[in-house]
Amino acid sequence: MKPVVSQPDVVSKKEKFAYSVGHVLNDLAASMWFSYLLVFYHRIVNFTNASAGYLLLIGQVADALATTFVGFGSDRARKGLFGYGRRKTWHLFGVICVLCSFPFCFNLCVGCEHNDLLAQFFYYAMFIIIFQFGWSCSQISHLTMINDLTHKDGERVALNSYRYAWTVASNIFVYAMASVLLGVHSSNDKTGITPDDAHIFRTLTLTVVGVGLLCMIIFHVGLKESELPAEETESRLQLSTTSSGRLKRMTWKKFLREREFYQCTFIWMFTRIILNITQKDIV
Repeated sequence: MKPVVSQPDVVSKKEKFAYSVGHVLNDLAASMWFSYLLVFYHRIVNFTNASAGYLLLIGQVADALATTFVGFGSDRARKGLFGYGRRKTWHLFGVICVLCSFPFCFNLCVGCEHNDLLAQFFYYAMFIIIFQFGWSCSQISHLTMINDLTHKDGERVALNSYRYAWTVASNIFVYAMASVLLGVHSSNDKTGITPDDAHIFRTLTLTVVGVGLLCMIIFHVGLKESELPAEETESRLQLSTTSSGRLKRMTWKKFLREREFYQCTFIWMFTRIILNITQKDIV
């Protein structure tokens, strides 16, 4: 006898679109983070190369720690706040953190612009940690929501494809906007980026936040996350196990022995390293 699932496993086009734009704010912010962070802190704020690198490192460490915490917390949460979906609650909390912190990461120090660089360093580090925590909340909850929406492999692949299509579009959007702003409004075409170009990064940041906020509204309004009872959640897991024939519960020790885990890790890590190293030509 097959397990009974009360919800349809085919996600509607409206819900697919709403889901696909649910990570756009993170994608836009990440594109700016990895592409222009070193440039901004070295050329605009006048930090040394080492200090700018330390801020990047602080952000990545905060992201790593927050991802672990959010992963456990999101999976163990039974319900969301005030009847909201448990995944969407984490996602909304992350969005709020990103919206409140990211604009400060790419703007001159508010109220401390003329203070010593050490004070400014701690100022930016604080907002970077908040931003990375919020980024992790949105990323983890958005990705894991796929399994809650449907158990069908085809539907999951489609949702992932739409999600990454918007990731590519977000990267193109940021690079295009930066090219236009730097080309049209740059203060000095001969010497490159200077502190006088701080307004360009402010405009780019506010544009990113504005577009991202619009997409987050579409996501939270257009996608409904139902709270499945424990029995139905188990039923979905059994059905998914039966259909795939290879899904097994793994301990973290077994997971760390998987070769594919390290392949993906090193490919992603070295790709990011190459991207960051290329920034030295413009820093």
